Amino acid sequence: MNLMAKKSYSFNTISLVKILFLVIFVSACFLSIRAIYDITNFNIFPTWFVPVFGLVVLALIALCLYFGFQVWKLEGDAHLLSGKQSILLWIFMPLSFVCTTAVHSFFPFRSDVSSILPWVDPVMKINYAVAIFGFATSIALAGVYSFTRLKNPAVIGLAIMALLTLIPNDNCSNPFNYWWIEKIGASPLMYTPNLYAVLFVTSGLYGIHPKGTAFLTICICLGSLLLGVGHQIGFLW
Repeated sequence: MNLMAKKSYSFNTISLVKILFLVIFVSACFLSIRAIYDITNFNIFPTWFVPVFGLVVLALIALCLYFGFQVWKLEGDAHLLSGKQSILLWIFMPLSFVCTTAVHSFFPFRSDVSSILPWVDPVMKINYAVAIFGFATSIALAGVYSFTRLKNPAVIGLAIMALLTLIPNDNCSNPFNYWWIEKIGASPLMYTPNLYAVLFVTSGLYGIHPKGTAFLTICICLGSLLLGVGHQIGFLW
């Protein structure tokens, strides 16, 4: 009886992981492809930027499609990693949120954030809250995963956290956001790199090329950092 209950629990858990993985993947694809379409209508970028950005996005989609197929093959007794490999994957999850905020001069992770917060408009306050939420939740879930037996719930929590970052939170006036601002008042695009990071980390935690997914998560962090810094110094737009 207990064995049957355990198998049923495992089946339901992995099924939920697959569904959440699919929803995150579709969301990331839509946001990324929409971003490519939106920025092709403007000439404020360097001539090389739009094609390079498009190729990177297509490569990310192809990689996530591959990992999605691998996740879909998982059975109810799928083994989750522990030890150093899992820690390496989890480390870069909160770091990815810091790197993404490079586009906003690393707010809200700067020491002077409290002094500017009263003058920040309500939408950007949501943006800052999403960054802090993703950062803190990633750390908390990493602790749950590493120090308790609740590994599957931690992975599910990571996926739910990723979906919550899709709340529209950015009203910065730039070609990436114009369409979204016109339609709904704010863009959900900013934390799309973190969606890809969640997909890679989730795959790695289930033992699907963990070293490769760790490397790809690092690439997400570096790519977000370079994109944000490039914007801040006026090199990209």
